[in-house]
Amino acid sequence: MMWRAIATVGAVLPAAAAALAKDKAATVTESTPVIWHFVGYAFEAGSMIAGLCACLAVRFYVSQEARKDHRWNVDLPVSVLTLLFTAGMIIRLRPEPFWALVYGTGLGSAGVLIISACLAWVKRGSDLFQPPKAPTSKPEG
Repeated sequence: MMWRAIATVGAVLPAAAAALAKDKAATVTESTPVIWHFVGYAFEAGSMIAGLCACLAVRFYVSQEARKDHRWNVDLPVSVLTLLFTAGMIIRLRPEPFWALVYGTGLGSAGVLIISACLAWVKRGSDLFQPPKAPTSKPEG
């Protein structure tokens, strides 16, 4: 029995030594994320995929949760808008994949709130485009 173990070790040792001898030039390299470009803007591919998938999953969940209130012909433009906002945020902030998931989930759940917030922001500045009001006359006295 002992001679079998010795024979096995004797057969494995030269193969292991040869493998170690070939591995002299091994170097350690640091991994770098894959960078994609869209319209001149660079972003990490993993973060973009994570964020968009999270946003899409949340929008699908919201559309299935309240079937009567959210029809796809109404929810589709909101979903596209949230995907675009998610992509814009990821391009702008360049987060790590975990934070891209968080941003995608948050913006996907916001949905119509994004439209309301943007509409309020536009209305806030809409006084600039109105004609000037006539001055009010002061009462005497």
